[in-house]
Amino acid sequence: MVFPKIKKHLSILLIRLNQKTELRRMSQERNKNLDLVMESFLDLKYGKNIEKYLEVFKKCEEYRTHLLHDNRFVSYKIAGSNKTQTVSEICRKASSKPIWAQFLFLITKKISSPNILEIGTNLGVSGAYILSALRNKKNSTFITMEGVSDFCSIADNFFKSIDACPEYEIRQGLYEQTFPIILNENHKFNLFFIDGNHDKNDTINYFNLLKKTMQFPSIMVFDDINWSVGMQQAWKIITQDRSISYVVDLYKLGVIIIDDLKPKKKSVFHLHLHY
Repeated sequence: MVFPKIKKHLSILLIRLNQKTELRRMSQERNKNLDLVMESFLDLKYGKNIEKYLEVFKKCEEYRTHLLHDNRFVSYKIAGSNKTQTVSEICRKASSKPIWAQFLFLITKKISSPNILEIGTNLGVSGAYILSALRNKKNSTFITMEGVSDFCSIADNFFKSIDACPEYEIRQGLYEQTFPIILNENHKFNLFFIDGNHDKNDTINYFNLLKKTMQFPSIMVFDDINWSVGMQQAWKIITQDRSISYVVDLYKLGVIIIDDLKPKKKSVFHLHLHY
């Protein structure tokens, strides 16, 4: 256990030491989508340009606090498990941390007409941030997929309470059932948040299938790319795909940009936002 932790901290230290160089390289690319990822990173890293969103962040975090005090039990029976957990346990262990949810918020906010697919609604914390960013945006959609019906109900109840909440859909069901439906509906998404299943093969499969639903250019955000050896392997395989234009590795999150106007020589950047 000690060696992996040392390796992790050394890796992050090297990333931090090279960060100014990486940011300079990113700005030299002059790519709109890469710029908005970089701007979102800088806004959070240095607290720039986020004052106007603090009230929105506060409301989303009030929802998290509510969940952390919710002792109702949730069943995973639909997934073939007899396991139960309290809402508070699930929120503490599985919901996106504030800084990463805010990163998604800022990316969403900076895209003029975001059409978003989230794989893994969970309790709706990241979805609350995304929906809040979609307010007053025209020609935008948000579809989020979740297998556990209790999660869907809890998230839906909060989504409905968001002021001027844009339209959204929560697709409830096992992914092997809901994925084919999504693929056959001819959606064209340009922002993806993939956080529903930390299995190596499933994650790779999601990527390959979702390429068919892309509106170019597209941004894909993968959560927990270093969560396990399998996820590390999945991330390595995905980022070798020839269709990818840019890779931004944030150690916890991985961002890829597929831009059909960019020459197919991929550029890779490493940044560190938060542990």
